[in-house]
Amino acid sequence: MNKMITKTIVVALLGAVLAACGGDDRKSLRVGAKPFAESMILAEMIAQMAEAEGIQVERSIPFGLTPKIMEAVKQDVLDVYPEYNGTSLTFLGQAPTSDGAVSTATVEKLFKPLGLELTGKFGFSNDYAMVMTRERARDLGVSTIGDLTSKSGIRFVVDEDFVQRPADGLQQMNRRYGITGSSTSTHPVGTEGKDKIVSALLDGTADVGELFMTDGQIAEYDLVVLADNLGFFPVYEVAPLVRSDALASLKGLRATLEKLTGKITPADMQAMNKAVDLDAQSAASVAANFLVSKGLLPEDARGSGAAKIAVVGDPGVSRGIDTARALRAIRSGYAGSDLDLSNSATPLETLAAGEARVAIVGAEAFYRLGDEGPVAKGNAEAFAVLGYKSGHLVGLANGADSITGMDKIATGPRGSGSAQVLAMLLHSFGMAGKVEVLHSDEGARAQLLAMTKGDHDGVFLMAPSKDRAIASLMRNGFYKLVSLDEWAQGGHTAKFSFIRPATIPAGTYPNQSGAVTTVSTQFVLASPAKTVQTAGEVGPGTAGIDSSAAIPVSASAVESIRESLGSMDVIDPAIPVHGSLVPEITVVDKSLPFSADVSIINILMILFTIWVLYLIALPSPRDFKMPEDL
Repeated sequence: MNKMITKTIVVALLGAVLAACGGDDRKSLRVGAKPFAESMILAEMIAQMAEAEGIQVERSIPFGLTPKIMEAVKQDVLDVYPEYNGTSLTFLGQAPTSDGAVSTATVEKLFKPLGLELTGKFGFSNDYAMVMTRERARDLGVSTIGDLTSKSGIRFVVDEDFVQRPADGLQQMNRRYGITGSSTSTHPVGTEGKDKIVSALLDGTADVGELFMTDGQIAEYDLVVLADNLGFFPVYEVAPLVRSDALASLKGLRATLEKLTGKITPADMQAMNKAVDLDAQSAASVAANFLVSKGLLPEDARGSGAAKIAVVGDPGVSRGIDTARALRAIRSGYAGSDLDLSNSATPLETLAAGEARVAIVGAEAFYRLGDEGPVAKGNAEAFAVLGYKSGHLVGLANGADSITGMDKIATGPRGSGSAQVLAMLLHSFGMAGKVEVLHSDEGARAQLLAMTKGDHDGVFLMAPSKDRAIASLMRNGFYKLVSLDEWAQGGHTAKFSFIRPATIPAGTYPNQSGAVTTVSTQFVLASPAKTVQTAGEVGPGTAGIDSSAAIPVSASAVESIRESLGSMDVIDPAIPVHGSLVPEITVVDKSLPFSADVSIINILMILFTIWVLYLIALPSPRDFKMPEDL
């Protein structure tokens, strides 16, 4: 009887264990995403909507590229992720189509035997976009992909996924259009890869790039989308791809996902992608803010509770690729936080006052111009190098050939790197007060056009080499770059050591036949200084800033930010460096430590040694002679 009871209990327990391990009794929703902004934003929307419904969520955001993530949902590793009908067709071995309804119907039919479903579409299609800069497209006379067939040596820059796609990738596009003789460079999928694609287009090392129609970079950098005149690319409408058993076992999940149907326009998605890719906001915050704006989440869900990290730049710091890259790196050092970028005429003073945590500035910002030359402020320390900016002194083609021949020079707003470096150059040349400086925040185009009207003789701008705005304006032949030979030849770097001589190579800009001597400064990330030091000429010091309210960037955050930025140059030795980057020197005390016990033992050992030596020195008994009178 006891054996029967025991057996019954064991069977019951085993049944309970097996029931608990059953695959259909789900307690959480496993949400994944591909490794780019759009997919992560949409995945966060799914996750946050499910959580609001009371469903527990496990996030894998991001998870992996299409082959990996599609296989994960097939094999019950993930429950749901955002997928595109055109991509699904391709990876299910079907011919792509530009008809969204047909595409979706085919995909749903093929997914059903796999236990997968597409719920309601989000409302937009994110098609591939082959893009060019407006200037390069005009030079080549290109407006469609088909126009590339008549051009030789086209240089493509794409992400790694695009060259691996089996039916709608680069090689298939080239075969469909008959494009030959091209070259290709690739970059990883994701925001960093998009930065590199756009950078290659802007600096002229590539002709055609691959992006998505909803990428914020297209509008931000005024890129031209080439028309797909043969209809090669299929439609890419996006919807949650979800396991049928998850829909069946998680109460309210289907209704929750369907609330997102048709809620996102292409413009909405482009703005959200820009917020992540260029403004360094987290995908979670961007998703939450959108859902709140549509009434799908309560107001208190806005921002997803993320802390704000204030970042400050001088008035000349814009939201370009370098700035976006810097912001994403800073966010990596402050996990879970969003960034708030602002501009200030005195960025390091704003930093020292505790009103910002990190500054994006040039080397010139670490100094103020005194009566005798530069005086170090000492209120900040650099911890990462972003790059360099070169001085561009632009004059009229038939105007002065030297800065000494100019009476009026326009530059950036007060406090900008351009204005600061120009003031230091004029001071060094003994021209301060003799040249009228016009400050403007209207940008290069407005300043150069004003010069053609006779408003001033030159425009001085600190900008990266191959600056697009300058290049565009120099095409008309009205302007020229004016050399700053006087700086390199006059030995001015002895006093202004952080302003380095540099050269803009011939051909960097349209109508630039020869190399131009100029100056450059390093562009860095800065932290509030830990200590306030006495002001000095050149070197660490302060201008009396009270830094008690400032919180320096921690050593661990510095390490994360630098790791995110990757390889970089050494910080200019004329700039104060963050303490965590200063090599630690361990001083070894080579003197013998004093110990009374050891000293006594040493003395006894010495005495013993002397006694032994004395015994050795005594005459041997064999050498002893008896007296003769005995």
